Amino acid sequence: MRGFDYQGNIMVRALLVGAGRWGRVLVNSVQGISDKITFVAGLKTTTNDEEKAYAKEKGFDLLTCSLKEAICRDDVDVAVLASPHSIHAEQIGVVIAAGKPIACEKPFTLDAQSARNVIKAANDAGVLLTVLHNRRFNTAYQEFQRIAREGELGKLHHMEANFSGESALRNVVESRPWRNDVTESPLGSMTNRGVHALDAMVGCCGPVEKVFASAYNSIGGLRDDTTACLLWFKNGMTGYLGTLNATTPHWQIKIFGVDGTAEMRGWRELIIHMQGEEPVINIFDKMDMERAELEAFADTVTGVASFPPRYPITTEEMIAVPAFLEAAIKSAKNGKVVATC
Repeated sequence: MRGFDYQGNIMVRALLVGAGRWGRVLVNSVQGISDKITFVAGLKTTTNDEEKAYAKEKGFDLLTCSLKEAICRDDVDVAVLASPHSIHAEQIGVVIAAGKPIACEKPFTLDAQSARNVIKAANDAGVLLTVLHNRRFNTAYQEFQRIAREGELGKLHHMEANFSGESALRNVVESRPWRNDVTESPLGSMTNRGVHALDAMVGCCGPVEKVFASAYNSIGGLRDDTTACLLWFKNGMTGYLGTLNATTPHWQIKIFGVDGTAEMRGWRELIIHMQGEEPVINIFDKMDMERAELEAFADTVTGVASFPPRYPITTEEMIAVPAFLEAAIKSAKNGKVVATC
């Protein structure tokens, strides 16, 4: 039985699996603000006094029990996974067994087959499974995507993207040691930044067919800090994807058509440049992408909206990012162009 807010609206009650730094971003985006979804519990392997105080302040229980026990609580309707990437598939399986909907943080999994396996398991069990790519809910990106998909730029042939910035991944972070593990975070900042840009490309161009990737440690830190990929999409387009974790914050995506280009700079600026015309700069209002994605998930769970189109990521697109990651990791190791699985 789902909970209700004080106005009688359906309120989806969520278990946060992995109540760490990014988990707090998700909690802060909806707790006490949204009338569609709230976190009633958070799950961590260990806790400290500061984390307990935060949970108390935000009004949710902080648990250290098993996921199987936590997801079976009567006051939990859904699971939101913000845990280490390599255990997503296993945790999704536990939640599927409990019959409860799942929203999983990106990257969904680290390889294509595990992504296909959990999607099939969810479909067979009739359990809703989604992936959280918050940039899909950015209003400037949604307009960028619409322009690209509806043919306003003419035939599309190339796309470029870069998501970079300063990152703690270059240093030892005791509170988040798994993010410094190359098995969890391969290719420099690809899993914490690059996949955002890759998914933005997939949302316009479809899945990647093959990739040539390189990753370097340019400044002598503990991790690779400079990653670059050449892409060939299944629809015939080409692309470039870059991500660095030793520079100033930067988000830029640009798509090239024979009649014009669309370019997104930062989270609010969209530049349209048509042949023979001056560029047009559009500035969008600030918005909370995390709240938007969680509320879209809640709407899908409650039946307010169908899946898809309200939740804007298809099954094919859910698989596309893990398939790219798997191929890019192989390419960076062997120095060759690698096809996605």
